[in-house]
Amino acid sequence: MNLLALLGSPRAGGNTDTLAAEVLKGAEEAGATVETVALRRLDLKPCTGCEQCWHNDRPCVLRDGMESVYEAIAAADALLFVTPVYWYGPTTLLKTMLDRFVVFNRPQGRPLIDGKPAAVVVAYEEEGPEAAEPLLRMFELSFAYLGMPFVERLVVDGVGPKGAVLERPEALASAREMGKRLGLL
Repeated sequence: MNLLALLGSPRAGGNTDTLAAEVLKGAEEAGATVETVALRRLDLKPCTGCEQCWHNDRPCVLRDGMESVYEAIAAADALLFVTPVYWYGPTTLLKTMLDRFVVFNRPQGRPLIDGKPAAVVVAYEEEGPEAAEPLLRMFELSFAYLGMPFVERLVVDGVGPKGAVLERPEALASAREMGKRLGLL
């Protein structure tokens, strides 16, 4: 099993990156191959809505970092979306990438994504589940629309400062266990 983690945080080594690393360790322990794409390292342009992907053989007319992301997604068996909550939604990096998923909605793109399990790791500063609800709902609707089963989610609240999640051993253990389950898909 090949698990692809799509890291949406602009902050390298932050709480979501730390949680994702634990998920990936667990997946490797279960025998999975893992790959990570840190979106902050890529030049990602927003979807222009030109619909050219529906009318030609190229996935997208934009030439940027999404070209390699499309290839990695197509090669993966399962996807892990990782983002902190920014104003009750994903980061701009992750949202820009998701907007470009229109490529997978076109008829020739559907076989590359349909049925691919999806998981989410979310961390945020506020206390309580309410702050993550709009973000999780966005993922639920998006995955359902694309035919991707939403198989796992890890939501960790109360971890704003960089490194705060290191003080939460139960969250790190949950991430590792989540990875083990994903590695066995």
